[in-house]
Amino acid sequence: MQLSVEAQTNTLEWGVSVDEEFTYVLQRAYFADPTYTIVVQGDLPFISELPIGEKTIMRVTDLEAIPSLINESSQMPLGQCDLVRVNDTVTIGTNQTGFLVPIGDWNFLTEIGNITGLQGVTLIDTADEWGTVGTGSFQAGDGSVISLYVEVRYEKQNGTLNYLRHRYTTLGTDLIDIVLVNWHEGMPTVISAELELTTILIIVIGGVIGVIIAFVVVQAYKNKKPIVRKLGE
Repeated sequence: MQLSVEAQTNTLEWGVSVDEEFTYVLQRAYFADPTYTIVVQGDLPFISELPIGEKTIMRVTDLEAIPSLINESSQMPLGQCDLVRVNDTVTIGTNQTGFLVPIGDWNFLTEIGNITGLQGVTLIDTADEWGTVGTGSFQAGDGSVISLYVEVRYEKQNGTLNYLRHRYTTLGTDLIDIVLVNWHEGMPTVISAELELTTILIIVIGGVIGVIIAFVVVQAYKNKKPIVRKLGE
């Protein structure tokens, strides 16, 4: 779908250069069923070739010229890159376009994308990052309701993808959970799963049972103590 705004100039520019490289890592890649990878391969075609915890180099290969006048979202310039696995230098993605955005005019990017007008989409606009959080739900073939959460954040300093998360859940249980980040020294390469609703309930129930058992033990001891005293008299 093409989104348009009133014709206007912009002050966009690229914050990176061709051949510049950045390191990414797949911190989490959970699939309740291996066949679920097909659900996200449209947006992340490289996902099946990048093991969890493994780093990949994003190399900028092309930066389209930025028009001084952009009338609709389809005219937005694209930055392309290749992805190369670090451990074996195998190329797992070419001409990828989701890793780069122009910088310098974030208000224009927000307006040209009609971000604040899209249902279920929340704008992220901080001092350091720009992006979106998208939420929604749909009904699967078996009648279950699937909730979708997609978060994308770009670094304002250079326009590179900083954080990406795709999460599908049903009844509080993860079906798909993917976290890809721009990796820097000291960052973890793998993150643990968040506590799911069923796990939290088990913990809460276990805690309540523990309190009940402790109470029963204390009461039993109190009831037993007078009997001991009587026997000693």
